[in-house]
Amino acid sequence: MADQKRKIETIQRIEQLQLSEALIMALDDAMQAESVAEAIQSLQGLAEQWN
Repeated sequence: MADQKRKIETIQRIEQLQLSEALIMALDDAMQAESVAEAIQSLQGLAEQWN
């Protein structure tokens, strides 16, 4: 993931949502990073709606 700030924010969301660390590793793969970031963002939105 090219944008270091976005990567750090995404890692924090993964940790907050208590998701697999495999998602963090996927952020280093350019082919997967954008999809992972979008999925995490969607999950974060759902989590906020439930709370």
